[in-house]
Amino acid sequence: MNKEITVGIVGGTGQMGQWFKSFFEKNGCKVLISSRKTKLTPIECVPKCDVVIVTVPIGATVEVIKEIASYVREDALLMDLTSLKKGPVDAMVKYSNAAVIGTHPVFGPSVKTIKNQTVVLCPARPRKWLEWLKGILKKNEALVRVTTPEKHDKMMSIIQGVTHFSTIAIAHTLKKLGISVEESLHYTSPIYKLRMDVVGRLLNQDPKLYADIEMLNPENKKAMEEYIGSVRELLGIVKRKDREEFIKFFKEGADFLGDFKKEATEYSDYIIEQLVKKGSLE
Repeated sequence: MNKEITVGIVGGTGQMGQWFKSFFEKNGCKVLISSRKTKLTPIECVPKCDVVIVTVPIGATVEVIKEIASYVREDALLMDLTSLKKGPVDAMVKYSNAAVIGTHPVFGPSVKTIKNQTVVLCPARPRKWLEWLKGILKKNEALVRVTTPEKHDKMMSIIQGVTHFSTIAIAHTLKKLGISVEESLHYTSPIYKLRMDVVGRLLNQDPKLYADIEMLNPENKKAMEEYIGSVRELLGIVKRKDREEFIKFFKEGADFLGDFKKEATEYSDYIIEQLVKKGSLE
């Protein structure tokens, strides 16, 4: 670990590949980039590297791992950066003899720094490399979470699956009701403005990426069905105008959140203050 580490990024011409190219270079590593657009092919690149990172579309990740894994040196580290972990980690372990750490940076390439950003690590065959990877992330003040691929994918079914699902549905609800976002913002509350900023941000992204996030995580189906069940239960209460049942339903959710309610209120109050200062609520 005292020598200069060479990092190879397969799919490195993409936005996340370029983000991590800059990140590792700033941290003293030599970085090689390979993709369909580069003269250096993945098969040529991989054996030259101490750390190999696969960052390609989610649906192509396992196939790319199968293609390049056997070329990764046994003393090297093989990683992926996708938002699903079980399939890619299983493939990296099966098709390579290298160390394996599934990795998910839970942020997009638009962020300027990794400071206070969550990075999930799923060490399957980490060897010496886990401490190296944790060290470089923590040195840059990332929030590092170590877990299993199964636990990661279950958490993502809520953090990504259900959240993106409901966000996309809001846009279509406005469309079906014939309500323009611009007009609605003339009547906005701070909370609605925040919510619509999230809707607009998500729908300004690549739809192919979000299709993969929603459809390729096997944990999503159960989470979405539970969400739809809760929506139907609440809708039934509202249709019946059952005030007591609504209050009970509300309180059950509040009790489940516990002390987080206070933290959430303080944080959202801060965000709202910033919006007011910026004049974004006018």
